[in-house]
Amino acid sequence: MKSRYFKAMLFACAILFTVSKTGYSQTQNSQEQTSSVKDTTVTVKVTGITCNGDLAMIADHVKKVNGVTSCKPIGKASTASSFLINYDPTKTTYSSLVKTVEATPSCDYPDKRPYKVKSKN
Repeated sequence: MKSRYFKAMLFACAILFTVSKTGYSQTQNSQEQTSSVKDTTVTVKVTGITCNGDLAMIADHVKKVNGVTSCKPIGKASTASSFLINYDPTKTTYSSLVKTVEATPSCDYPDKRPYKVKSKN
């Protein structure tokens, strides 16, 4: 009786070990695939900003673009403020980010589009 119990436990352990090794190998492969796609980070200088509300409006609109993982203003609001944008170049382009920034409405005048992208670093 003990021998059957021992064999059954040994068999169960072998199955669990095989399943866990297979699961680990699949996880490792999927991590390798995602790490091969590199995000691009750009610094974009934007003019026409008058307040911190403008910074938030621009960041919120850019974050909604498919492929953008982050958009953060650098420093405080000024006439030429910069944003650090991290995005996946397989899902969006730099020119579409520029269009999004320039299409963002002003927080003071929602009918106006005062923002212009000056440079990319």
